[in-house]
Amino acid sequence: MKQWTLGALALLASASLQAADTLTVKAGQTHTLDASRSEWVLDELVLEDKATLIVPAALGQIQLDAARVVIGNGVRIVATGVDGSAGAAGADQEGKAANCEDGATGGHGSHGSAGGDGVALNLTLRIARLDSLQIDTRGGTGGTGGTGGKGQAAGEVENCNPPKGGDGGRGGDGGDGGNGGHVRVFYTLLPESGLTGALGERIKINAEGGKAAAGGIGGAGGEGSPGRFITMKTLSGNKKWVAGGKPGAEGVSGKAGRDGSKGQILVQQDLRSRMDELVQQQAAQVQAFSSEMAQRLASEKAAVEASAAQGLQTVTEQLDAPKAAVGGLATQDMVQQQGNNLETRTAKLEQSLETIMKRLDQLEQKLNQLQNQPKPQPAPATP
Repeated sequence: MKQWTLGALALLASASLQAADTLTVKAGQTHTLDASRSEWVLDELVLEDKATLIVPAALGQIQLDAARVVIGNGVRIVATGVDGSAGAAGADQEGKAANCEDGATGGHGSHGSAGGDGVALNLTLRIARLDSLQIDTRGGTGGTGGTGGKGQAAGEVENCNPPKGGDGGRGGDGGDGGNGGHVRVFYTLLPESGLTGALGERIKINAEGGKAAAGGIGGAGGEGSPGRFITMKTLSGNKKWVAGGKPGAEGVSGKAGRDGSKGQILVQQDLRSRMDELVQQQAAQVQAFSSEMAQRLASEKAAVEASAAQGLQTVTEQLDAPKAAVGGLATQDMVQQQGNNLETRTAKLEQSLETIMKRLDQLEQKLNQLQNQPKPQPAPATP
């Protein structure tokens, strides 16, 4: 149990280190990725000016995710397929066949091998800076077919039909070109990048299929037997001229291979991330507006409350004035007149206070609505 726990902790530590990787390729330098690792999760990927990142063809495909990407000018990611090998040439048939024997056929050239497919790249990048990037996932070129070997020379003529030279060997077929690797770039533009929209002018991708190779040339035919005089009684004497044998036929050339297919290309912005950013911006704007409205309503409420307090103070002062007059030498008529004026002013103040209280209720309702307003929700994920 203890051993299992230690192993699990080691795996977790390894995964943590992999998730916190940083890869930097200095200006003008070339770096080749580890051929045993097809998944990369990076905190930061930095490719300085004219840096080259090579993806080994043996990987076949890779997934590279980077939380922050800085790409300089003239940067390249090379993930091309391996070129095919040329076919071996057929062996020449040396020397001469035995007397009265036809020459042996030359050896056949072997076929060229097919070019390897380009590596399929799946890149998820959060871009902080991007000047110019070239991605190359072309298929490898096919190998040329081997040439046919030369045919053997025919044997000497004796008392036989003239032997002919050996035929040349066939040329090997050319190899097919490899297919271009598929490329998918899924990107998010960080605010610090200063970039917006599509990146077609900054990212160039070549995913063409590899070129097919030509077939090998057929070998030359061997020489036929030479003509000669043989001993034979004829009307003109004891010698007779016998024509030589025909030379061997030239070998058939190999067939050319087929070009590889172009890889699929997709460069797409992460719209879900963009929608989340817009929702966050909208939420911030709503929050700022709500705060501003709350401040304005609170200020207006304070002003209304101050006005109400001032009105109450005025009422109090007006109520105290008749009391002061009665406490002096005022006549009954003066007291009556002051009372009538006081009643009129009190009625008006009561109407004003009633209006103020309605306004305060309205302000309280608006504040409650702003506080209870639901926050904007993130947009649903795009499938």
